[in-house]
Amino acid sequence: MKTMRYILICVLCSVFCALSATERTILIGPKTIGKAWRDNIVLEARHFAHAKAGDVLTVYNDKAKRTAQGAFQNPTNWQGVAPEYAYFGINGPFRMTLTDDIIRIAREQGIAIGGHDYRITQVTLSEASDYQETIVWRGPSVMMKNDWSVNAEIPGKAFVNLRQGDAIRFHISKAQAGAAMKLSDMTWNVLDPSVDGVSVGGDNYTWYIYDQALQIKLQLVGNTMNTAMRVGGKGYCLDKIGLVQFVGEVSEDYSQAQRAPKEYVLQPGEIFHGEKAFPNDWSGNLRISAAPFQKCTENDVLLISYTIDPTAKAAGVTPQLSLREGRNWTEITGSAEPIWYSLDGNDVVYMFDPVALDNVKTRGFILTGVGFTLTRIELISVQ
Repeated sequence: MKTMRYILICVLCSVFCALSATERTILIGPKTIGKAWRDNIVLEARHFAHAKAGDVLTVYNDKAKRTAQGAFQNPTNWQGVAPEYAYFGINGPFRMTLTDDIIRIAREQGIAIGGHDYRITQVTLSEASDYQETIVWRGPSVMMKNDWSVNAEIPGKAFVNLRQGDAIRFHISKAQAGAAMKLSDMTWNVLDPSVDGVSVGGDNYTWYIYDQALQIKLQLVGNTMNTAMRVGGKGYCLDKIGLVQFVGEVSEDYSQAQRAPKEYVLQPGEIFHGEKAFPNDWSGNLRISAAPFQKCTENDVLLISYTIDPTAKAAGVTPQLSLREGRNWTEITGSAEPIWYSLDGNDVVYMFDPVALDNVKTRGFILTGVGFTLTRIELISVQ
């Protein structure tokens, strides 16, 4: 009897856990991602300690310009965590389905969210079980030739239940090196630049529909057998297509959420004002455009303010910073070796030489370093 009671409790616990899966907030904004790919925020590695392949990261945002782009990057080298996430257009919330390779990066380095011309309001992490997939096209399978000459015609009835925020999952096999997918509408026009030859691999590619215009395009032919989408590309076999929809609940527990640094309105003379971390793992950097320096002379100086990371000493790290040329990361003065400024708690006063002045006027600069939090950069005239 005790054994039966124990089994029943285990079953009920399993059911409860399955039902209690929620969309969990891991970052609370706002965080402005401004122009020219200069802004980003790194999601802390702790958020991914229990993540599994298939879980979904969602970035809610507002104030996106028409040309806004997003990116999910490795904070150590600023490359996309996967080819399809290096850059993409955004129009509403955007998402990333985690893979084992992405989780490996996330647990070691965290995930950087970048791009340009939008503002992050919230980031959430959902379990794979929060999403339900319905297969809407079952083939027969179509092998995409390397000359891009083959495509699969998907009827309108496959997308009749498509909603904004849903995902279309393309199940593939036999993916070759360099495999790519192209998605076109019924008139052969590419549906979106992000799927005009997007890299594919593994056993599926998931495409989230957060633009209402795309939803309308795919539903123009209605619940019919007329073609609504043409799936083409090269070097892979398309086996089936599924529609993925969110069926979980949203958690209102924000106790473990990461807070974005407070944003400030720049005052006259300020180039940066905020809280930008430069962690002990050397992943931090800040790009400043050339715009503030157009009237700058050798009589002007940069005043760089910061606070030292209290964990740096315990980690054996010497807090320091360096200024690099804004195009190729060479030393801003033209020196063959980078010049590092050790940080002791006092502001850094940087004086321009002719080479550095020319560099900031034409290319801006990159501030990089370790073991501190940058709080302000001011451009001050010493005349």
